[in-house]
Amino acid sequence: MKFEILKENFKKAANICERITRKTISLPVLQNVLLKTSGNFLELTTTNLEMSITWWILAKINKQGSLLVPATFLSNVLNLTVSEKVEIGEENKNLVLISENQEMQIQGQLPEEFPIIPKMEKEYAWQVDGIKLADGLAQVVEQAAFSSVRPEISGVYFSFQKNKLKIVATDSFRLAEKTVFLDKAGEKDLSFIVPQQTCRELIAVLSQEKGGLEISANINQVSFEIAGERPNEIKCRIQSRLIDGEYPKYQDILPKQYTTKAQLAKETFVNQLKKAGLFSGKILDVKITPQVKEGRLRFFSQNVDIGKSDSFLACKIEGKEQEVVFNYKFLLDGLNNVKGSEVFLELNGADGPGVLRPVGDDSYFYILMPIKPH
Repeated sequence: MKFEILKENFKKAANICERITRKTISLPVLQNVLLKTSGNFLELTTTNLEMSITWWILAKINKQGSLLVPATFLSNVLNLTVSEKVEIGEENKNLVLISENQEMQIQGQLPEEFPIIPKMEKEYAWQVDGIKLADGLAQVVEQAAFSSVRPEISGVYFSFQKNKLKIVATDSFRLAEKTVFLDKAGEKDLSFIVPQQTCRELIAVLSQEKGGLEISANINQVSFEIAGERPNEIKCRIQSRLIDGEYPKYQDILPKQYTTKAQLAKETFVNQLKKAGLFSGKILDVKITPQVKEGRLRFFSQNVDIGKSDSFLACKIEGKEQEVVFNYKFLLDGLNNVKGSEVFLELNGADGPGVLRPVGDDSYFYILMPIKPH
């Protein structure tokens, strides 16, 4: 194997692929990246057995070949290399990296020791803007929760419906849904559950890569392919297993109406909630009481070891007066994922779900169950 390549392109690909190798101590071979030349491209592949990342970079290939090298070490070397171009060769299973005024050897392994990444048969495919998907996933992904008893809530639910994609995550106490419109309507409506870690890696990659994204799936795998600069060219592929199971029928718990609705400036609401949270108890409880006649919300919190806080926030408000207790950190999570400067807070009594919605944006909502009074 021998090739010449732009260092920045090589560094970027190595840094992205390396991310999923950090937590694979139990199987040391998975801490490596597979370097393989293919035509005029260098191909980098890493896997943690749940997902894989493959990246293609245009290079001047002088000799075809493949080699397995430590992913993190390669990234560290490239991050400290200042040359614009690097020459890569192979010598006695070692990677030889030649840059300006420097030559390094990195001990490698035979590529045959690397797990085979199964080729996925694409049964269904959809086109979507990668940046929009990354932004949408960031609004819901942290609401998923690992559960060995209920593995279906350990991931993000993807539901393709004609020209739109609904992405949903829940930990059974709260739930977030974001609607992303597709660049091209799919041929079939389909839903599946993508592991949370896959979605996190997807956000990291897509948030810095402009261009089209193709999502394809079959019964047990999903693939996300970022288009390259030239027609029919792929820059990156993230492939992952799907979580087996049926996602909760969350539509059944969505409130059809509300008993109280307040419109608030998001930043002011966040600050008021944080101040009240300083005085919350062990269960992070803050009591919110709509005072409709006065046109305000009351925030009350008390901790026997610290003291108490009683404050008010003026807002547009309508409906019924009631006391509702929330975990203030969960409420903040929802607020922080709301885009825009104003938010609706809809309440449904002490036992009913509270809902956050951005003002003027129907594509996102966040539902949180109150803490039931003792």
